Amino acid sequence: MNSLGKQLQVGLALGLLLFLGLLWWGGSLALRSLTEGFVASRLQHDAGTLLATLDLTEPKLPRLSSSGLGKIFHQPLSGHYYQVVFDDGTLLTSRSLWDQQLDIPKLPTGSSDDRRQAGPAGQDLLLHSAGYRKQGQHFTLTLAEDMTPLNRGLARFQWVFAALSLFSALLIILIQSLIIRSSIRRLDPVQEDVQRLANGEITALTEDLPSEVKPLVQEFNRLLQIQQQRLQQSRNSLGNLAHALKGPLNLLMRQLERDELKGYPEVQREMGLQVERIRQLMERELTRARLAGSGVAAERFSAEEEIPALVGALQQLYGERELEIEYQLPDQGRLPQDREDMLELLGNLLDNACKWAHKRVRFCLESGDKGVLLVVEDDGQGVSDDELERLGERGVRVDESVAGHGLGLAIARDVANRYGGTLRFDRSADLGGLQVEVELPQ
Repeated sequence: MNSLGKQLQVGLALGLLLFLGLLWWGGSLALRSLTEGFVASRLQHDAGTLLATLDLTEPKLPRLSSSGLGKIFHQPLSGHYYQVVFDDGTLLTSRSLWDQQLDIPKLPTGSSDDRRQAGPAGQDLLLHSAGYRKQGQHFTLTLAEDMTPLNRGLARFQWVFAALSLFSALLIILIQSLIIRSSIRRLDPVQEDVQRLANGEITALTEDLPSEVKPLVQEFNRLLQIQQQRLQQSRNSLGNLAHALKGPLNLLMRQLERDELKGYPEVQREMGLQVERIRQLMERELTRARLAGSGVAAERFSAEEEIPALVGALQQLYGERELEIEYQLPDQGRLPQDREDMLELLGNLLDNACKWAHKRVRFCLESGDKGVLLVVEDDGQGVSDDELERLGERGVRVDESVAGHGLGLAIARDVANRYGGTLRFDRSADLGGLQVEVELPQ
């Protein structure tokens, strides 16, 4: 069970059932004890009355004065009984016993005993017995009362108490459920902020939260800030390194034009080519740093905002060739993919297309329920079937006449693989050059 709300509700329900069960059991015991105590007290009072009416003037003919007895003792099986047993075996019983006897042991003078016992017609009797000595004779006096009516009343009370307890438990659980839901709804701003953070609208989660959750959110914001700082430092370091190398590289270019090297034209040409490649790589990294520098961690990709800047940077990078870059964008504002990943994917594919194109580069970006489809085409010379199979392998270049290190398409494939997507190469039916198609699942 992963839901905190359900765990709290189940815990509360079990706790309430245990508490109400113990309360029901304890209440029943207390009520039964109170009832038996009240009846036993009344039996003791009746025993005193009965003792006063006992006439022992004739030792062998004891009798009870009927004027001191209630009519209830004369009604057969009335549930109220008495019995007097003398040491010589003489027995006096109430008419209500209907010629039956109670199985009561003889008790010494001054002692008493209260017990439950089955009586006539299956009645549940509560008996009070005591040993007495009067006018020189010892006897055991017992009074009994049927507890069956009180037991039925106690059973009704137990059922009513159980029903009320169950209703109260359900009502408390319902109220507690509403309280839990209301409390959990206070966490909704966190979910909304996470979505806004994923869309790049904010840089931290709100901390206006309950005290139990606030430390967790604060720690998350701290880690998020550290991540953003490290990412920004990495971007700044990349740009700073490229800028730092720019001066020595320009100086190296001027050194290649010195008269001392003119006698070595092959060496001068080869060194000039390598220096130019380093310059192009630096320009490309500076462009990437400028594009990524304004983003935040986990920001989603907005085609309408990013594509024009990316195309402008590429046209500036390949300005001497006056390339025409056409693009078609989706209506959706932000795509679910990460901004940095999409910039890296598009940047490498478009950079490769611009590198090989004669005049035109075209790409189409579509977004739907199934995911994102990206198609990049150029009007270059294209590649053969054997070269199509080799494309995308890291470090593989099909033409050494164009500057590069063969990493762009391999990096694009790595990005596609991270999203579980596919990258395919083919010939462009319209432009005649290379066509790269990338599918990223939703």
